[in-house]
Amino acid sequence: MRRFGPSLAGVLLAALVWTLAAKAAGPLLLPSPMAVLGSLWQDQSRLFVAAQQTTLAALAGLGIAALVGLATATASFSSRTVGALLSPWLLALQVVPIVAIAPLLVVWLGYGLPVAMTTAFIASVFPVHAAGRSGLLAASQDQVDLLRLYGASSLQILVQLRLRLALPGLFAGFRVAAGLAVIGAIIGEFVGSNGVPPTLGQLVVYSARSARTDLCFAAIVCAGLLAASLQAAITAMERVMIGRWYGR
Repeated sequence: MRRFGPSLAGVLLAALVWTLAAKAAGPLLLPSPMAVLGSLWQDQSRLFVAAQQTTLAALAGLGIAALVGLATATASFSSRTVGALLSPWLLALQVVPIVAIAPLLVVWLGYGLPVAMTTAFIASVFPVHAAGRSGLLAASQDQVDLLRLYGASSLQILVQLRLRLALPGLFAGFRVAAGLAVIGAIIGEFVGSNGVPPTLGQLVVYSARSARTDLCFAAIVCAGLLAASLQAAITAMERVMIGRWYGR
């Protein structure tokens, strides 16, 4: 109770404030927590299928972002010329709003999973690249010199020293990227999903237009649980790979 008591109290307080606000605003503007729970139960089959599709898009986009982000970080660290060539493209992916790109992706890729997967990738690749780039700088010059003294090659130093020391920062970047991948996937589904099969993004748009605010909030809750689950899975992987290293 000492550990979880404050968090539980915060949740109960938020539910109380939400309930009072819902009574004041009315069910069409703000559904009550019980109405959202009722929608989660009544529409569970549709929400389950939609969550599966969004999970697939977010995972695919996050996986590609992890590979591309780590590869570009390593290439940028290894060569200043390559880093200078990649920097404008990575910066463009970071600063250009995904909402502005998503309609073009529908024209290029058509409706369905590819659009949501691409927007998830765009949203999550830069945090992985930035975390990997900074993590590769974690090794001190004394550590590098020691390995060189023992005859280690540049590749061995990269794999056996720099990448290992970069793991804590990389996992932090992965956790940030996981939440952004879910957001990116849902933004892609706003315009790139026609409802066959249903997706969480499509359900949010459909329910908002149909004045089904309870279903809209239920889809948002599912998206939040998906992002939290991905971050929890990454944290579990981190504990397996680096254990209590760095005092975790």
